[in-house]
Amino acid sequence: MTVRGRWGCALLLAYPLVEIILAVAVARVIGWWWVLVIVIGCIVLGLGLVRYSLGATGQSLRSSLAPLRDERGGRDAQRPAITSAAHRHVAAPAQTLLIVPAGLLIAIPGFVTTLMGAALWMPPVRRRTAQRWEDAARRAMPPGPGRAAWPEEGPDVRL
Repeated sequence: MTVRGRWGCALLLAYPLVEIILAVAVARVIGWWWVLVIVIGCIVLGLGLVRYSLGATGQSLRSSLAPLRDERGGRDAQRPAITSAAHRHVAAPAQTLLIVPAGLLIAIPGFVTTLMGAALWMPPVRRRTAQRWEDAARRAMPPGPGRAAWPEEGPDVRL
């Protein structure tokens, strides 16, 4: 097993212990009933975020594809549709899609995962994460005009 794999296993085994220790520490300060209320509230909030995000992602995909369609809903290769400036700004699909893992992390009972989900829910973190995903996708794309060609045998793709 590699060093990275060992650290991954150690973190996977230590995570529940850290969550339990943190829950006990918080419960000593505010009481078990309040910890239970917080955990249930975070579950409801997280699942609500997931539901919202899936709808918002669909809406942002529709709005980003709208210029490719004409008024009749079909594709018009000659001219893009003219959209009004009255349309409200919709976030990029990748940013709204990142609310799903944030909501799931918030919904998982535990303070550490809730804090990680809350951090991912913040717009600057979502923007930075979406930008990193976009950069990684651009690096993985096959070369186009102005990019270096693949080696003779083609790209090295392992599934």
